[in-house]
Amino acid sequence: MKELLQAVYKRKSMRKYSEAKLSQEELTSVTGYLQQLKPLVPEIKVEYDVVSCSETNCKFNAEYCLIVYSEEANLWLANVGYMLEQWDLYLATLNIGVCWYGMGKVEQTEKNGLKYAIMLAFGKCNEDDFRTSNDEVKRKDIADIWKGIEDVKLAEIVRIAPSAVNSQPWKVEQEGNTLKVYREKGKTPLLSNVLFKHWNKVDIGIFLCFLDVALESEGYTFERTLHTDTDSKKSVLTATYTINKL
Repeated sequence: MKELLQAVYKRKSMRKYSEAKLSQEELTSVTGYLQQLKPLVPEIKVEYDVVSCSETNCKFNAEYCLIVYSEEANLWLANVGYMLEQWDLYLATLNIGVCWYGMGKVEQTEKNGLKYAIMLAFGKCNEDDFRTSNDEVKRKDIADIWKGIEDVKLAEIVRIAPSAVNSQPWKVEQEGNTLKVYREKGKTPLLSNVLFKHWNKVDIGIFLCFLDVALESEGYTFERTLHTDTDSKKSVLTATYTINKL
């Protein structure tokens, strides 16, 4: 996924869109790319609907909304976050903006036995609508998210991953060539506990997408072991990586 690296620095959560419309060719391209997304958990079934934004409760002036449905299984929401962040980054390369719309509501909460997971608004933007500097990003310090760091560039890339209400619910512990990635649970006055819990699990998948982009871009090979998700602990071990520099 290293081809998405430049989009990591460019993307931002878009809440305003241009008046320009996607051509049929562009719409076909971006929806077709959904079939190329790399899953975090290949066994989990995922389906999509693309509808006019006006058909949803989305308050932005985006042209379309992507509605995501998924099989419920271990790490199903992390899988959704991992896959759709690839799509988010890809659209940024085309000057198409995206916003993960956490307050999205749909009439059809199930499709072909799959459960509604998330909604993403998208539409055309201008080049200067996107981020041009990391100084525009408000994120935790590297030391707050990565313990035992040996490659600062990796952490610099992953620290700008987006998350619900900028909660950044992740920690990495490194010992030599082993990385342990944790999902940090918490609360926010901006979202209900139920909604925040849902987003928290999507966010860790987004973070793993950024981590994989960073590792590939910086010349690492890696093996990833996923763990059983649980709500019984404040800090949940989500993935263990064994990394090696080429």
